Amino acid sequence: MLETIALAPPRLGRPDVNAALDEILGEAGWLTTEQLAGLIDADQIVGQRMSDRCSPVGLWVVGALQARGVPAVSYSWVASFLVMGPGRVVIGEARIPESHTAWVLECEINDGSWGELIRQGEGDER
Repeated sequence: MLETIALAPPRLGRPDVNAALDEILGEAGWLTTEQLAGLIDADQIVGQRMSDRCSPVGLWVVGALQARGVPAVSYSWVASFLVMGPGRVVIGEARIPESHTAWVLECEINDGSWGELIRQGEGDER
């Protein structure tokens, strides 16, 4: 009798970008939420709460990719973390589990914590 094995779907994007994503997220996974928030704050990244395209965590990942020479211009984080390059073409994909520091920090930001990482409204000129 044949056994059925569930295979993960292939990742979208380029292997080099996915490897860079794995490295960035792998390193971030060892941090606490406080440490990751500190890195985001040190990079002077300010985003929006409840955003799948402009959150501080997502913007930090895109910045880390750019620092490695990846032509990342934006991202979308719904079911998986998709990185877009020029022309809004998907160049990388990562699946971030709920237990990962980036996911947990994203949830804390969306719940109203880490106000220093989010835009506070019209008068906020950060």
